[in-house]
Amino acid sequence: MQIKYILFAFLVCMIWGVNFAVMKVGLLQLDPYIFGLLRFSIVLVVLLPWLKIVPGAMFKLFVLGMLIGGFQFVLVFLAMDMTEHVSAMSVVVQMNVPISLILAHFFLNERMSYWRTGGVLISFAGVVIITLEPEILEEGVVVLLVLSATTLYSIGVIVMRKITAIPVFQTQAWISFYSVPVFVIMTLLFEENQIAQVMNMDMVVISSVLYTSILSTIVGYGGMNYLLRRFPVTLISPFMVSVPVFATISSVLFLGEELSAKFILGSIVTLSGLGVIHLRDWQLKRQAKVLGI
Repeated sequence: MQIKYILFAFLVCMIWGVNFAVMKVGLLQLDPYIFGLLRFSIVLVVLLPWLKIVPGAMFKLFVLGMLIGGFQFVLVFLAMDMTEHVSAMSVVVQMNVPISLILAHFFLNERMSYWRTGGVLISFAGVVIITLEPEILEEGVVVLLVLSATTLYSIGVIVMRKITAIPVFQTQAWISFYSVPVFVIMTLLFEENQIAQVMNMDMVVISSVLYTSILSTIVGYGGMNYLLRRFPVTLISPFMVSVPVFATISSVLFLGEELSAKFILGSIVTLSGLGVIHLRDWQLKRQAKVLGI
């Protein structure tokens, strides 16, 4: 893997990691559902040329839009609006990896090895350590919201495995198409003064919305798809461990968060578990290549 691709992979992960702090900055002035509505509306407008009917796959795209788009992000934006510990939530979000593995074991017959099972258990132990922090325990509802969102995303991954032939921008366009009505309903039901909020946005909030829409969603997902089309998943996946690292750094720099020893320990344990999962996959891939399997 050439150095330019390695640097690009880290760039995508940095974009996603910094997005946690950027999102929180925007949510300091905007209600969560109007923020989500703006995000998906912008993505839909940009990706409108890719919004084309896919015969035989529209129901799956609808389900995917609800899982990975609307329903997941309703929980994500609400959790990010409520939390005061963005860095901790960025680590909890990474639980989508072991949750996806567990679901794939039962629904895709992708059996979990002892290595993967061990990595999953280590990751869960790390999250437990983080959530036992007294300040995080006070945000137990937020942790449950984030875990629920990651579970929805993981279920969406199972659905996505069934429609891998659809280009990523076309998939993302339909996810945004189905997500916009969800956020319209949620903001009308639970929020007020939406027009005033939008009209009073300053450059910081506008930049936050554009970052999450253009950079995080379109560039981030598009960039990751670009890499996955050229390299094996097992080669790209390890880079994802750096996402919460970038999220933590940006949370400290931009939000003034303080990191406790228990948070650092829990993060190391969680990332170690994810590392075990990715490293073993990478080793198996290398062995298969050497043996010509």
